Amino acid sequence: MRVVVDVNIWISALLWGGVPDKVVILAQKQTITIFASDALFLELETTLHRPKFQSKIQSLNLNLEDVINATKDVLEFCPTISVDAPQLRDPKDTVVLAAAVAANAEAIVTGDLDLLVLIEFNGIPILTPQDFLSRYFLD
Repeated sequence: MRVVVDVNIWISALLWGGVPDKVVILAQKQTITIFASDALFLELETTLHRPKFQSKIQSLNLNLEDVINATKDVLEFCPTISVDAPQLRDPKDTVVLAAAVAANAEAIVTGDLDLLVLIEFNGIPILTPQDFLSRYFLD
């Protein structure tokens, strides 16, 4: 299954675990394939560099490079394209939608309400991690 995971889910999974981590674990087990464009991955790297995440990374006895490499280990890259999404409340979220279209994704996993209110984009469902797991991977 081809999936795009938003930056907020990566951050939660990598630094706090919980339900978002269950999505990443599916990729580690090769049950799903997580895709990201260079633009989306750059957003993740930029976000991880924020000072507020540095202490959390250190508290896990990791460094920034470890976290970035762990991410790269479980994702595939797709082309960076442009999409038109005038219904999007936050234009910065276009990068997530564009990656999903470029990857021919079957789902977008996010915690971002600006994306979740769309419900779907180009036929691609936009789901919280819990809704994604419940819909496709009943325990």
